[in-house]
Amino acid sequence: MSTTATERQPAVLTLRTTPVVGRFVADGGEVTFTIDNGKLLDVVEHAGTAHYFLAGLAGCALNLIAARSVEWELPYPHLELSASYLVDADDSTRFEWIDLSFRFSGTAEELSRRYVDDFTARCPIYNTLVRGGAPIAVRLDAVG
Repeated sequence: MSTTATERQPAVLTLRTTPVVGRFVADGGEVTFTIDNGKLLDVVEHAGTAHYFLAGLAGCALNLIAARSVEWELPYPHLELSASYLVDADDSTRFEWIDLSFRFSGTAEELSRRYVDDFTARCPIYNTLVRGGAPIAVRLDAVG
């Protein structure tokens, strides 16, 4: 049974500027991290928004797959996920493409496909992007 919106708690992230122009701090209560704008800083010490975007999308995949392995009572899969994108040359507000390449090791191809299909069906980040027209290629390389 699903919960109502009043029972669920929203994720809240507060970002603020720092004394360093181009460096920002994101505070999520339990989690705090720094974002650097590589175009404004001489020395980049922290990931930028592009890396956090990809990490959020890929992290959603890995978290869902890990949770499913426990739920389905299967061995925790050995998995490497490469994520990349290219911004559209004619419209910098859009992606030309996003690519997710899953590489399972020691997991049967059928189960690997099941994990990836479950991710694409359940990840809110992935589905928001797809519904918005983002061209996402999902590739699977199951090395049994």
